[in-house]
Amino acid sequence: MNGAPEGFPHPFRRSPTEGTAPSIAPEELARRREGPDPPVLVDVRSLDERHLARFPGDRWIPTADLATRAGEVPVGPPVVLYDHRGESAPRAAGWLRTTLGVEAVYLDGGIDAYAQRVDPEVGRYAEGPDPVVVVQLPRPATGCLAYFLGDPSARRAILVDPGADPAPYLARLKAGDWTLDAIVETHTHADHLAGHAPLHARTGAPIYVSHRSPAAYPHRALAAGDTVEAGALALSTLETPGHTRDHLTLRLGDRIFTGDTLLLGACGRSDLGDGDPRLLYESLHETLGRLPDATEVYPAHFGLKHALPTKYVSTLGFERASNEALRVPTEEEFVRYMTEGWPPKPADFERIVAANLADAPGGD
Repeated sequence: MNGAPEGFPHPFRRSPTEGTAPSIAPEELARRREGPDPPVLVDVRSLDERHLARFPGDRWIPTADLATRAGEVPVGPPVVLYDHRGESAPRAAGWLRTTLGVEAVYLDGGIDAYAQRVDPEVGRYAEGPDPVVVVQLPRPATGCLAYFLGDPSARRAILVDPGADPAPYLARLKAGDWTLDAIVETHTHADHLAGHAPLHARTGAPIYVSHRSPAAYPHRALAAGDTVEAGALALSTLETPGHTRDHLTLRLGDRIFTGDTLLLGACGRSDLGDGDPRLLYESLHETLGRLPDATEVYPAHFGLKHALPTKYVSTLGFERASNEALRVPTEEEFVRYMTEGWPPKPADFERIVAANLADAPGGD
């Protein structure tokens, strides 16, 4: 028996399609809105986004409040959840279908796609300069996510958890005339070769890691409260050990880049290397537990390779209500949950860790 909450299977015993939901194209939604049985539209975005554009006559239940306000979603008529560009509505719709049996679907591409392809009168998101650039860079072959963060006015950028091949990052920097000011590793990765060394060699940007890291390569150490800056962008540091002892979570306003500490619907393993389930429990419930429900969660992994959803953004409120790792009720049960039922350690674990800590890590 593991320590998962009742009703939640272990993440490596979960159906690959669990929690998914079908989508509806903007054109089909427009047709149904004009039909005899129009669907109920539910906006799952933040209030700030809702002020920019919305469907008349819809309902507003942000993802952070969905679990506590799920009773406001009608069970009978068809329900369409929508967001900005399709980031969070798919998982929210899947949760409603799996948990409550609601026939929920999500709007493919969000309200922005609807405005582009069907009805510009709905309203487009403002096209003015964004004070912060946040770009997710998925690597489908490994199920990993890197992050490009930048100040668009100063054209200064930070890369978080880059992959071993520097080419796509260098191309993005060149195309946007960006200067890379920092490379940050949230932790010592064990499932893929990290890309800090080749990026540093090509750009000269310093590498930042936890002060607990045993890294042999030249780096700058980060502790709780330290910041990494690029132009006006300031990325603050939270120490979140447990998956590894050198794990950091990075905070940018109302966004957190959680590495493997908090994943969507799960958390990183603590039975590999120097991980510790008690430290992970404290990181999840004390350090991250102090942050608001509306905080957006950007993890380091996605997709079926990791028994995770194929979407990669959530909120702390939604994770607190639905994430099996956060719903294990006690520390002792969490320790049992994190130490039983997991697959064997990957065969190349030690080789990858050693390469990622070495003075000159290898490429692919």
